[in-house]
Amino acid sequence: MSGINPLIRPTWHEPCYHAHLALTRHPAHTSRWLGKRDPLAAREHPLAMTTLLRMRIPPGARVYLTTVISLAGVALATWFGMQAGSATVDRGWWTLGAALASVTAAGVPAYEQIRKERLRARAQRAAVDAAVAMQVTMNDALDPIVRQLGRIATAGRHERAALAEAAIPMVLDSAAHLAGTGRVRACLFRFAPGTPTMLVPSQYSGRVDDPLEAIAEGTTQGDLVFGMIRHNQHLFCPDLATSAPPGWRITAPQTYQSFAAVPVAAGQNAFGMLMVDALEVDGVRRADVPLIRLLGGLLAVALT
Repeated sequence: MSGINPLIRPTWHEPCYHAHLALTRHPAHTSRWLGKRDPLAAREHPLAMTTLLRMRIPPGARVYLTTVISLAGVALATWFGMQAGSATVDRGWWTLGAALASVTAAGVPAYEQIRKERLRARAQRAAVDAAVAMQVTMNDALDPIVRQLGRIATAGRHERAALAEAAIPMVLDSAAHLAGTGRVRACLFRFAPGTPTMLVPSQYSGRVDDPLEAIAEGTTQGDLVFGMIRHNQHLFCPDLATSAPPGWRITAPQTYQSFAAVPVAAGQNAFGMLMVDALEVDGVRRADVPLIRLLGGLLAVALT
């Protein structure tokens, strides 16, 4: 087979149906920002307005402000103490002023430290909650796929092909909704028979967009992709405008700005490529690549 590593044997399949799913990510609920736009909503959400008032001072300016207040408190406490020591009348008032200034000088830094500790604890709780939510989401997304792979493993020869085809949209849905941010699309490329060897878009999930073009071996882009599959590597680009892989080209009407592509291969058998792209720069991040590789492996298991 021209240009294909003999250790990796492409597995040919009949063209399968195209599953263009109109599944897009929905923006997060914006009810917590109503206080910034609607006075009535602000009255209904006093806590949001209180938080907004507390955040008016930038963190950098807050540091300088608290430092100035603390130094001024120390200076005033010293001056009030000197006046109290030399005064013959109203000594109690000077002493009270020195005490108040001392409390201010010591209390402001202490309050800021307590506030920072509370913010740190709140951020840690939010991180733990986000990690738990992501784990639950991953379990919910991967559990049906694993169950489907179990059905494929125990099915007879005649049922395996239909079960494998049913597993592909499940994996692509997970790739489109778990990897990246914004409007994400996942596409499975599969080998097409003929010369030159080509990778043809087979099924999609996620963002509804114009179909991707086939990738032919012997072109700059094709050699890059087929080399990636042979060596079980991956392609990743967070910004196509500034760091596109050599020879990678986008033709109209394609408008994606970031992508990751991984092989769909199991052992010595190669089945194609899984590509996840997004319309935004950094919409697909490097941290998403391990998950995409995992999903590519699941696709390969289903197609084995």
